[in-house]
Parts: sequence; C-alpha cells; structure tokens
Amino acid sequence: MLDSWLDQLKHRHQHRDPAQFAALVDPDPTSPSSQHLRNALQSNPNLRPATYSTLARSTFADSRPLADFVAAFLLYTRDAPLGNEPAALDRQYSLLEDCFKTADRLFAQGDTAWFVPTLRKYARRLVDVALAVGRATGDVKLTRAGEAARMLGRPMGVAANDRSPDSPSKRDALFFLANSTFRVYFALSNLRLCDTVLNNTQNAALARLDTVPRGDRCAFLYYRGRIALYQRRLPQARNDLRRAFALCSAASWRNGRLILTYLVAASLPLGFFPSLALLSHFNLAAPYSALLPALKHGNLRGVVAELDAHQAFHLKCGNYLLLREKLETLCWRNLARRVLLITTNGRPVPPTGPPTLALSALLAAARVAMPPDSDGGAAGESDLDLDDVESMCVSLMEQGYLKAYILHSKALLVLQKGPHAGFPPVASVGAVTE
Repeated sequence: MLDSWLDQLKHRHQHRDPAQFAALVDPDPTSPSSQHLRNALQSNPNLRPATYSTLARSTFADSRPLADFVAAFLLYTRDAPLGNEPAALDRQYSLLEDCFKTADRLFAQGDTAWFVPTLRKYARRLVDVALAVGRATGDVKLTRAGEAARMLGRPMGVAANDRSPDSPSKRDALFFLANSTFRVYFALSNLRLCDTVLNNTQNAALARLDTVPRGDRCAFLYYRGRIALYQRRLPQARNDLRRAFALCSAASWRNGRLILTYLVAASLPLGFFPSLALLSHFNLAAPYSALLPALKHGNLRGVVAELDAHQAFHLKCGNYLLLREKLETLCWRNLARRVLLITTNGRPVPPTGPPTLALSALLAAARVAMPPDSDGGAAGESDLDLDDVESMCVSLMEQGYLKAYILHSKALLVLQKGPHAGFPPVASVGAVTE
C-alpha cells in the first residue's frame, strides 16, 4: 500500500498536478485519503521514522526537501492522535509542526509555486490545531497559536518577495497566509502585531488584491477593516468592511453578520445608517432599532440608554467604547442642526447674511436631550450651562463637523453660508478615497 501511495504521489508531482498532490497529503485526519493511508500505516506500526525517510528519499531522489516533507507527513498520519483531549491535541500539534517546518523549507526552494495548494491546507490545519490546544488546555496566552503565527511569517515573506512573472506563483500564497496570521492575532486580542503583516502585504494588496480568490479577498478586507476600526481610522475601516460585505457569499449568513456588526460600528459615526430590513435579516435589529432614531435626532440621552441596554453585546464585539465616544459627538452635531431647522422653520439659509443659531436655544434643547449628571438636574434634566455648549461647538468646529464661529457679544453661532448652512455631511469629514 505504501509503495503504491508513493508512486501516486510521485506521478502527481511529475505531472504538476497541485490539487491532486495536495489531496494525497491532506493533513486533515478525517479526510478519506488520510484515513485510508492511516489504516495502512498502522498495520505496520513498528516501522521507524528513518524507514519513512529512506523510502521518501528513494522516491524523490532529486528533491531532498520534498522527501523530508513526505516522510514527516507519513509519521504524522500514522502517529497523530484523533481525540480532542488536551494531550492528544498537543501531540497532534507537535507532529503537525514538524510537517509544517518541512513544508516551509520546501516552499522556499526555487520552483515550488505548485506547492501553494498544499501549503494552504497545512497553514489552515496548523492554526486550527494550535487554537484547539489553547482552548482544551485553558491556556489564555494561546502559546501554541503564537508559535504557529511565527512559523507562518517565513513562508509569508517568501510569497511577498516572489518576483516571478509566471502564473501560478508563490505570491498566490500571500493572502491566505496573512489571513491565517490575522486569525491568530485576533484570537490573542493583540491587533498591534497585525501591522507587520499589513506591511508585508501592502504592495501586493495594491497591485493584486482583485486577482486573488474571492474568499481570501473577503477575509483580508475584513481583517484590514477591523484593524482600521481598532485604530479609529473609520473611513478606511468602512471602505474595507463594505467591500468585504459585498464579497461575502449570501449563503454565508454567519460571516455576513460578523462583517456587518463591525461595518455598522464604522458607519454610524460617519453618518451612514443601515436599513432596519438589513439589520433584521442578520438578527441585529435589537441593539440598533431604537438607537438609530435617537442618534438622528441628537438625543444623546436615548443613545446612551440604548448602548447601555445592549452593553453586553457591544462589549463582546469590542465596539462599546468606540460607539460611546463617537456617537456623543455626532449627537451634538445632529442636535445643533435640528435646533437650527426648528428655529428657522426649516429654512436655515436666510435671504441675506449667514445663518445664525442662538446658543440659548441650543442650550435649552441640550438640557433635555443630554443625560443628567450623576447628581441629576431639575426634573431629570442635564445641568449644562452656556459654557458647556460653547465648548462643544468649538470641539465640533475643530473636528470639522461644524463650519462656524461664535459671536460672543450676542451669544450667537454664526454659520457658514452655503447649501449645508455650516453643517457639512458627516461622511465628508475626514473622508478617504480609494
């Protein structure tokens, strides 16, 4: 059986059949090919590892790295335990680590673009098992996963530096290796480490992202968008997450919901509001159905109440602090614009001169719309004063949400002339183009 399997593998290699070669050396122990080979190898359990090396080197005499990889795979297939117990998973990881190291050395050779499908399988399996070890052993530091991420760095560098004009090329491995590494760093809750991966993929992403497989592209844009969201680069985050959402298959409901969760968090502070139908489809209506109208009306009291009511959800997603911080600013902007429209009967632009807004009118509205301090105001109203309102207007002006100046002698907000009456569209503030 082993001789026949080696002959098949050699045939696939000689005829450059990457998909079938990868299928024969599949590291997933539940695959039919692996189970069949495992049964054959375990029928003769006394063969030493050196015997596998001898057989592999005899079959692949012209490629020592390939022979070493095949020998490591045979040992992994025979000896890797199948259970989910901590000891079994750790043993499986150790054998798989040996396989991946030999795969890495093989991939670093000159003409090994054909090996990309196999490397994909091993990168995915390595991360899967590494994370499983951490969960099974209660290792909060996910030590094995950290080791796996470091091992992915070398083939990622090889792929990023490949300058071959041929297709397929080693560059085809770049994005799935990057995504696998992102997966580990996100599990470690250490997004700062992702910057190195982004630097490795930056030039390739600009030139080749539209040519990589749809699944890899979707995952890469999702991770890059999440990183930008973490760094508070909201326009960039929204741009990447929108593209990832568009690429996500309609059949992948869970992935679509995951992407949309962060897309909404990136979009709301920029003034983009999802439809209730979209939120309902992805079971996200509960945390946002009442928050959105409150935000549009500048009702910070209502926004804070809704965020706190669904605090557990937002904290789990890691979006609570971002929304709490950014939506307060947006509420002030929306409240000021709403007061302007109310006090001018919906005609904020006068026939002559610039639009103006009395700070006293804004203060009166803010005392109702803003949540009271801990000691509370009269009838539960906020105890804001004119200085607080002026300070917030200055903050809005500095951030670009408001085009105006304060005329202190008359306690007026003098707004910029033009169709927007001093309130540029929120999405235009700090916008990026792609």
